[in-house]
Amino acid sequence: MTDKEKYDFLKKYNPGKSDAELKVLVKEFKVLEAGFPVGQGIKKLIEFAQSIGTKKTAAKIAEEAAQGKKKIITKKRVAGAAALTAGVTAYNMVDSNKAPDIAPGSAEAAQEADLVNALATADAAGLPISTLLAGDRAKQIGITQNNVGDVMAKYGLSSTLSGIGGVGVFTGDETKQITLKRGGKVIGGKKIVSLSDWNKTFPVDAAGIAAAKQKFVDANVIAPTADLTQVKAAWNTYGKLSEDYSRAGNVVSPWQLLDIQKGLTGSGSQTTTTIDVSPMAEADIRTTAKRQLAQSLGLANVDDKMYKEILSIVRKKEAKNPTKSVRTTTGNTTRVKTTPGYGPSDVLADVEAYAKQDPRYAEFQTADVFGNAMVKALGLKS
Repeated sequence: MTDKEKYDFLKKYNPGKSDAELKVLVKEFKVLEAGFPVGQGIKKLIEFAQSIGTKKTAAKIAEEAAQGKKKIITKKRVAGAAALTAGVTAYNMVDSNKAPDIAPGSAEAAQEADLVNALATADAAGLPISTLLAGDRAKQIGITQNNVGDVMAKYGLSSTLSGIGGVGVFTGDETKQITLKRGGKVIGGKKIVSLSDWNKTFPVDAAGIAAAKQKFVDANVIAPTADLTQVKAAWNTYGKLSEDYSRAGNVVSPWQLLDIQKGLTGSGSQTTTTIDVSPMAEADIRTTAKRQLAQSLGLANVDDKMYKEILSIVRKKEAKNPTKSVRTTTGNTTRVKTTPGYGPSDVLADVEAYAKQDPRYAEFQTADVFGNAMVKALGLKS
């Protein structure tokens, strides 16, 4: 940022400051800016602008000196200012609901920035941040569970942190309110854990893993053939989704989210239908037709005209009635139901019907009946 941009920014936050004060403030910030991490300039400028008015800055001292008030900076005054700063810090530590008022560029500011970075990193990884807030660094600068959200917001980061204010993964377990015999009550509630703790609860026994897998399969999240790594990935994913909901103020367990998912995609059953439209081979149709016409009409051969008529009948029938296979998978069980379509037996029936339309059919059948009777009477055939 240019000096002009810094000047305008500081003026926006402190409209009551004079031109001389603002120019000195710009110079003061430039000195502090040299020690800031890369990319932290704008955040630090915001902190610096907000801190003006809560302490006597170098700008104010310079302006008073320019006006002839002859303010003299002595060791005693510096010690007094340090004592005042320590007193403010101590006050902030006692009032745990108030975010620490830390001067930019101070040792406390550097500690705060480091702690905020560590908190953001832990929160992004789904780790509980309670350990960090219980550490010496947090205690020294007065950051607690009650005010950490304000501190994070000051840096433009999310103020909803895992493990704070009911943010986390709702396991689905709840405890009820219990009334004690000697009076008093123990208030129950929903069991909420950090994302990392949820991930650690993934079962290690075969039965537990199979039970968890079945829940995801029933909700159509993973396939029945999913392996262990896919089941674990689904477990972690729905834990993260539960945590995301809690950040928005909604307490929903991974299992409740699976029920929602099931409602969106239907039941856990997967059904596929396969239709076999492949036509029968012409050679097979010709062979079948020849055999049937030999029995129906006594024909030794089938001429091309007759075969083409029979083939046309077969093709129309098989197109209207193909073989269908319905595969239904529910959990780890797969069932296949096949309904046969038009086949060789149907060809025989249609060729017989075709032969009945031929004038020779009745004559051949009658002759065949009497011929068989004569053969039997002569004792030539049993």
